[in-house]
Parts: sequence; C-alpha cells; structure tokens
Amino acid sequence: MAGDSAVWLDEVVQRVVDERRIGDLATVVGASDGAEALVGRKLLAERDGTWWGSLGVTDLDQRVAHDGAQALQERRSRIGSYVVALEPGAEATVEVFHEILEPQPQLLIVGAGHIAVPLAKFGSQLGFEVVVLDDREKYANRERFPDADQVLAADFGATLRDYPITEASYVVIITRAHTYDEEALRLILHKPTPYVGMIGSRRRVQTVLRTLAAEGYARERIAAIHAPIGLDIGAEMPEEIALAIIAEVVKVRRGGSGESLSRQGRPIDF
Repeated sequence: MAGDSAVWLDEVVQRVVDERRIGDLATVVGASDGAEALVGRKLLAERDGTWWGSLGVTDLDQRVAHDGAQALQERRSRIGSYVVALEPGAEATVEVFHEILEPQPQLLIVGAGHIAVPLAKFGSQLGFEVVVLDDREKYANRERFPDADQVLAADFGATLRDYPITEASYVVIITRAHTYDEEALRLILHKPTPYVGMIGSRRRVQTVLRTLAAEGYARERIAAIHAPIGLDIGAEMPEEIALAIIAEVVKVRRGGSGESLSRQGRPIDF
C-alpha cells in the first residue's frame, strides 16, 4: 500500500505542475527514535487548505498542512521541526522539508504598444514565460516581440474569456483605450492571478474602477488592481515605464517592499 500511495501522490504532484498550480510538498527527512518509519513520507498541501497524502500521523498532517500554507504565502522552502505523540507517554521529533512547487511564472501582456516591447524583453530576461496579446496584427507579431514565448494577434475578449490564467500568471494591461481595459478586467478579475496591473492616468484609472464597482464587482478585488501601474521611479521613457512595471511584478512575486535598500538599516558610521 505504501508503494501504491507514493505512486498516487506522484500523479497528484504531476497534475499540480501540469496545471500550473502552486503547492507545498512536505517530506519527512529526519526523525528521532521511535519515528524512523515516518522518514520519506510525503504530503502535498495547496493554497486553499486541501492536502494530499499523509505523513503517517493525523495531527502531524494538520500542522504540516497549516505551515505549508504559510510557506506558500511566502513562497520560500524551509525545514520545520515537529513533536509527535507515538503512544501514551512517548514522543518523537520529526524534521519536515517544505518544498515549494512553483511553475515558471507567466507574464501576460494585454496590449502590444510601445511599452510592451521592452516589457516583454525584461520579462524574458527575468525568466518569465512571456505572452503578448493584441487585436492588431501589425503590432502583435514576432518581428516586434522576438523575446516572447507567444504572440497572439486576436480579439481581447474572445481570447481572455478562455485563457488559462493561474496562480503563476501575472497580468499587465496596457491597451490603447479604457474600453479595452474594462473588457480585459471583467474577464480576469475572477481568475486566480496574483497580480493585475493596468496602465493609465489617475483619471482614466478612476473611470475604469468606478465603472467596475457600479457593475457589482467585489470592491476588495478591484482595490487589489495595481493601477496606475508600476513603482514610482520617475519613469518617462517607454523603457523606464516598462522597468517600473516589471519591478512591481517582481516585488509582488517575491514579497518585497519596493523601498530603497539604503533606507533599510544601513550603518550610519563612516
């Protein structure tokens, strides 16, 4: 049965990877006397609190799955130590390695204007799978985006409606008109992307967000939209704006603050 369970869990892990979901694969890597049989057991926890497999002790499963959710939030692998009761009056300590399974991040750029060109290049250099979408073939083409993994010349609505946006998808909306922005947001807001950013002046952004709120979209989801998009670095040129955008995407992905490192505890003695 143990062998069958291991094969079954391997299949679940593969499915999580194939579907570009994020999971915490917890493995018992060490144990004190009395718990050696637990070494090698695995449990896969997902962000929604569900878990697959077992480490052999129900209470341990619950605690490890809880800690796995925290590890997923921080997206950092770690080793945790747990005390488990083996029998009345007997305890053992087990060491569990929390390994974050994270697919290649995807940068979905909606709109193929002049800012999208350097943004796609930056995304590719930083290891993102870059997808560019625009309904104008003269803009969405391989000549303009040689670094992109996919360039889609297609209708925004028809494409985004069925596009497989996941927890690993970071969406940047930089279309040519707020009507396209609204259309894109309507089709994306209910999907599990950790980042949605939209370019535009504060007035344009306000118009779009108020329209979505009036249509009944959840205010907390609207508030999570990064708009105006990017970090404040005083950007003016298209390349600078693209840099500000990709910096914000990385900040969200890695959990940074966006603050200058020189302001974080630099010694004052020279």
